[in-house]
Amino acid sequence: MKIHIRTTRCQKTELPAAVGLADGIWSRSGQAVLRGTAMAVFCMAVAVCSQAAAQEGDSATNNVIESRAAVLSEQNWDELAPSGKEVDAIYGDFVLKNDLITAVIAQPLETRNANMTVKKVAGGLLDLTVNAHQSDQLSAFYPGRRLFPFQGGHTLSSATSTQLVDGFSATSSVATVTVESPGDGRQPSMIVSYSVENGKSFVAIQSVWVNTTEKDITLALEDDLRADAGKEDMPKAANGTADLFWFHDIYWQQAYGVAAPGFKIRSNSNSRESVLAYEPEDGKPVVLKPGDEFSLTRHVYVAKDLPSMMALHDIESGRADSLADVTLRVTDSAGQPVASARVALQVNGQSRGTAVTDADGMVQVALPHSEPTAEAAIEATAEVTVAGQTFAATKFQVQPGSATVQIGLAEYSPGVASITVTDAEGHAIPAKIEFDGNGNTPTPDWGPETAEHFVRNLAYTPDGKVQTVLSAGEYDLIISRGPEYDAEFTRLKIEPGKTTQLTARLARVVQTPGWVSADFHSHSSPSGDNTSSQLGRVLNLAAEHVEFAPCTEHNSVSSYDNHIAVLGLKDFLATISGIELTGSPLPLNHQNSFPLIHKPRTQDGGGPTPDGSPETQMERLAAWDNNSEKLIQQNHPDLGWLFFDKNGDQQPDEGYSRSFPHMNVMEIHPIDPILDLSPVDARDGKPFGNSRLFNWLQLLNQGFRIYGVVNTDSHYNFHGSGGLRLWLKSSTDNPADIDSEEMKTVSRAGHIIMSNGPYLETTVSESGNPDITAVAGQDLSAASGKVTAKIRVQCPNWFDIDTVFVLINGRKRDDLTFSRDTHPDMFAAGTVKFDQSVDITLDGDAHIVVVTGHRTELLGDVQGPQWGTQHPAALTNPIFVDVDANGFEASKDTLDHPLPVKFVARP
Repeated sequence: MKIHIRTTRCQKTELPAAVGLADGIWSRSGQAVLRGTAMAVFCMAVAVCSQAAAQEGDSATNNVIESRAAVLSEQNWDELAPSGKEVDAIYGDFVLKNDLITAVIAQPLETRNANMTVKKVAGGLLDLTVNAHQSDQLSAFYPGRRLFPFQGGHTLSSATSTQLVDGFSATSSVATVTVESPGDGRQPSMIVSYSVENGKSFVAIQSVWVNTTEKDITLALEDDLRADAGKEDMPKAANGTADLFWFHDIYWQQAYGVAAPGFKIRSNSNSRESVLAYEPEDGKPVVLKPGDEFSLTRHVYVAKDLPSMMALHDIESGRADSLADVTLRVTDSAGQPVASARVALQVNGQSRGTAVTDADGMVQVALPHSEPTAEAAIEATAEVTVAGQTFAATKFQVQPGSATVQIGLAEYSPGVASITVTDAEGHAIPAKIEFDGNGNTPTPDWGPETAEHFVRNLAYTPDGKVQTVLSAGEYDLIISRGPEYDAEFTRLKIEPGKTTQLTARLARVVQTPGWVSADFHSHSSPSGDNTSSQLGRVLNLAAEHVEFAPCTEHNSVSSYDNHIAVLGLKDFLATISGIELTGSPLPLNHQNSFPLIHKPRTQDGGGPTPDGSPETQMERLAAWDNNSEKLIQQNHPDLGWLFFDKNGDQQPDEGYSRSFPHMNVMEIHPIDPILDLSPVDARDGKPFGNSRLFNWLQLLNQGFRIYGVVNTDSHYNFHGSGGLRLWLKSSTDNPADIDSEEMKTVSRAGHIIMSNGPYLETTVSESGNPDITAVAGQDLSAASGKVTAKIRVQCPNWFDIDTVFVLINGRKRDDLTFSRDTHPDMFAAGTVKFDQSVDITLDGDAHIVVVTGHRTELLGDVQGPQWGTQHPAALTNPIFVDVDANGFEASKDTLDHPLPVKFVARP
């Protein structure tokens, strides 16, 4: 194998000045070539001309990029902290950085958690990425499988040394972080040292156990790690025993490997966790007598892709001479380079993983070759996939030296789609574009549900511009921007080698003066229960025309501000820092809240910790930030359990009553069951839980003024946001001017419309006195007992409504139920579907809720396979009418059904 290296001060002696791996691909930054046994230099040094430099009066370290160990702080963060979707580093963690990789070790504090589900990470390897393509995808690596608590003790060190290697003077620089778990009379102590050395793309992790007990101990040589693959393109090594354990996130382009020299690794993985057991080559267990110690070293490799990571392992295992440089060049039918193509490689029938082509259609890898004396070269195959379309594999031979393999995709004849999306006045706007192949044209699959601008067959644009390469053919496009805009349904023809231009003008036909759209509940990777890009979440929200969206990650105060700035979305999306505080019991003890003070790069973003008591957790949240006023939202509750059955024994009790005064709003979705209300939420024909909508109406009748909200609770970015939304009363219609304090205040007051699409306006006034009106959440005095509800419903061109009805104290009345069947003259065909004044006679105090929707039609393809299966529906929060001037009194009506208790599924 030949290695391309660079030269610096060694011109006189013609010695190579530096060798190394960059981005998991052999560096091609210089002209010198080194072969054969000199690969050892490649593995050890960044500078091998120190002797020559020293003779010229230079220090032996002048040409060395020194490895560093440091404590992350505000002063060094920008220089040392890694980047990537899964980075969890905070101030006080330890960073190790050399010329090739960056690693973060969590500070040894008992309270150190990475996120809601990656917990107790003290002393663990938290982040790891190559410097040239920073994309951390590791959640955590736990030495000793979390059995050894690292608390307090640690050291940081660095050292530079020079030695002769193959006649050259090689200078190496090593940085180390050491953490310690003290032993006791029950288990041994364990000291773990993490080291990086310049020129090497792995972290060396050495664990030293010392038997501090008075008995013999048989060591369990195990680690575990967390890397979530459920929604990612992340293959992992097959369960079993091998020299190397690996996993690779193909889309986000980061690959990891674990090896333990002298040991086999028995691995057992699921979609989240992997347990690694190290088996000595002699097969004997490791038994420590009192006072004895044992050492185990692992190499944790990182590279941009799996083929490069495997080559790293081959080099470190002494198999450098068996590798050959291979450059694969992927071209289309016209000979043009194909960028972002996945190239799956096999050598002698064994997978070497997948690499992704660069902008020039190139992949550079090192693959095993045959020995020079072998009778035949090793056969390899490369199977190319472009945007989900897989082509026939190309066969080639791997021989010593270097070679270029041309992979021509004769069946791939792409063109370019260049799409501009504007509003009716020609201003560029964020939007979502769905591409579906028509007939034999393949539907693109650009990336997993965690991605950003291109997610499966969707393109999300922050600025109305989308340009993408597509296979030639015809595509059905849906271009949309939420339910205030008409969608465009069109067809796009792509011709080989040509650019097809398309401009779509989306008219904002639904008028919402004085109200702005919102979603109070969304998630992304910092939450820990999903791996979606947070930038992708912000793109989702903006493209779906959500105008106000608090950032509400699980158990961490976070912020969308930077993403909004990077994407240029300030004029389209307002935000504020918040949290979803998530404790036990699940799923009851979840509360969203905003605003909270965000303390970046600190544990939990400066937020409160969860609790095992919903009451204590709610009180803690209410008191946070010096008892500041905030919106507190109860998330997806079982209302029977929460309000009437604290111990869950199906016998009524006081519920979690200490939490009641702190709740401002509660989630009552799913929303479309309001069209045919039942006490039980049934899914697929089976009882699924108490109906939150029905129970909420019962609660209102008992005197609870806790307002309803519906939110997406989105975790992934494929049609993630937009399927449920709120409209909030606002003094401005311009997102850039939205005041988060006002949003908090109007939400606490219940000035909220709930919807999955239809825009429902309702104002109520006493009949004959139209100057005094009330909207959702407000009180109205009407001594006559007669009121008029002005109801207006608007929809864009992609869904309709066919019914409007009014609930009085939660009850549906025949005289206040209207449909296209029974009252066709009250409904229209345009954007304004219903615009009527309805007279209502009340017998006593009553709360009024107005409902609209479509009983048979669905939202459909615009909203994707999940949200699109909903019936269009919307409802107001209650307007409270006092007819006796005595103040509003709740009816206590239970709606012909007992107040709920905790739901228990019956066989």
